[in-house]
Amino acid sequence: MMSQANKPKNSVHHSHRAKITIIGGGSLHCAAFMQSVVQHPEVLRGCQITLMDIDEERLNLIYKLSTNLLQQSGIDVQLTKTTNQEEAIEDANFILTTFRTGGLQSSIIDEKLPLRHNLIGQDTVGAGGFFHSLRIAPVIAGIAAEIEKLAPRAFLLNYTSPSNITTEAISHYSGIRVIGLGDSTFTKTEMIAQRAGIQFEHPKRPHPRKVGLSTGNWTTAIWSEGENILDQVIEWCEKYIQNQPAMTEENYAFILLATLTARYNAIPSYHMYYYYFPEIVLEYQQKQAKTQTEALLAQLPSVIQAYKQEADKKHPDLTRLPGVPGNLGSSNFALSIIRSLREDTGEEWVLNVPNKGSLNFLADDRVVELPCRVDARGAAPLMQEDGGLSIDQKGLIATLAEYEGATARAALWGNRKDAIKALAANPLVWSYSKAEKVYDELANAHKQYLPQRLLK
Repeated sequence: MMSQANKPKNSVHHSHRAKITIIGGGSLHCAAFMQSVVQHPEVLRGCQITLMDIDEERLNLIYKLSTNLLQQSGIDVQLTKTTNQEEAIEDANFILTTFRTGGLQSSIIDEKLPLRHNLIGQDTVGAGGFFHSLRIAPVIAGIAAEIEKLAPRAFLLNYTSPSNITTEAISHYSGIRVIGLGDSTFTKTEMIAQRAGIQFEHPKRPHPRKVGLSTGNWTTAIWSEGENILDQVIEWCEKYIQNQPAMTEENYAFILLATLTARYNAIPSYHMYYYYFPEIVLEYQQKQAKTQTEALLAQLPSVIQAYKQEADKKHPDLTRLPGVPGNLGSSNFALSIIRSLREDTGEEWVLNVPNKGSLNFLADDRVVELPCRVDARGAAPLMQEDGGLSIDQKGLIATLAEYEGATARAALWGNRKDAIKALAANPLVWSYSKAEKVYDELANAHKQYLPQRLLK
């Protein structure tokens, strides 16, 4: 924590009504964010929140729900809505992005089509994650260009997945201030650590030392009141694995993550098990009746109906709504970052930012997921040198980082040939011939959301 004497002079004062814009304001994630605002009324008191979405029906639903929630709580927050992106961005201080180009149907294609080629199907990593990036990077670059014009001093807090690649695309395309929030940065570490008896709640929030990328990192220390308590997690994982739990479709991911923790003496980020156990993941994916997004889509009508019923109530309770409890952690995280930026706290948070020499085995312009000091100037990554990683751990992360850099460039400026070469560098593809075949199939399936240059 920075001392008062060392704090910069340019902190954001609360004397003006700060404007927070959410692009993707009709998403169910936004409802969880509004619940967080109500649970922590001191953070955005006196601010304006603008919800923006191109889906007017969903936007109106979340706006109505949020309006009733704010009125019930009595918080001094001005809430507005718009379908006009320029209007939403203009004069904003903080802009959160949380949207999915192509919607859930595109994610289902990302999950299913690679399986035909005996490749892992997923919408964040592998061939599916690659096409998710191709669809979304040009859109988010356009948003960055508008921010540069209409709100040049704003902070863009990017929740849009895949976070590393989209954040890197923004940093290459624009000079705006961008921070990637990742996909619930702490929750995947918590999943294992909490089983070992470690809690991540304030006021004694442990600080994990994460080293790597959003989709590929290791927690090499967990600091709590000056003590590294990582050994507690490792010992629990060793005992858990020794008991040889039976692997099922429901628990195999957890077993694989616990195995990696015990073998590497560090906690892997959630997606790491795809890279270390691809044959096991592929086997379970090919046996499953529905993909993760297909299951989500099947539940969506009843979920939307529950939101509509709650929106009609004068005193809505969002904590009962599907999806809100699960997203509260990431929403509280976003709110904490806004508070650190506004109040110039100098607190430490794990974020996605350009490397700038923090990890000595990655290029400066690669976007990394590391502990950062957050104050009014932004998020500054803390120096990690090699992060305490072994040469084999660094090798995979370096490969992933260069793949992500190639993907960001192909998405912004490349053609079909550039994109196939980037996809062939993905550790879950690792074959030019497979990359070419799966690329053409996925490009054809997603062609309405891709620039023409990527189809030639």
